Amino acid sequence: MMITDEEKLLDQAFAEMTAQDATPSEGLLNRIMMDADDVLAEAFPAQVATPEPAQGFGAALLDAIGGWMSFGGLAAATMAGLWIGVYPPDIVYDYSADVWGDTIEVPLLESDVFAGLDG
Repeated sequence: MMITDEEKLLDQAFAEMTAQDATPSEGLLNRIMMDADDVLAEAFPAQVATPEPAQGFGAALLDAIGGWMSFGGLAAATMAGLWIGVYPPDIVYDYSADVWGDTIEVPLLESDVFAGLDG
């Protein structure tokens, strides 16, 4: 098989192309990335990252428990537990007497006179 002049010219063109540096310039790469950012911003407007403002400890804690709705439920459960702990219904006394025996009341101070509870 004989190599024609056209094939020699083609081989010479390929040799010249492989000898050249094919690395794109920094300016071209920057323009490509800026164009890609614009296309992504148009295609996915809600997913573009925007910096969130710094939040304090209270806001972070509120987010951690699930927001205001969860905080409302937590506050209601806390108040119900406090109410039952301070003024328990009679059934709690009956249940605790069945489980642990009779209850013992202990005054906060040595004498209730200081608290104004003398009878």
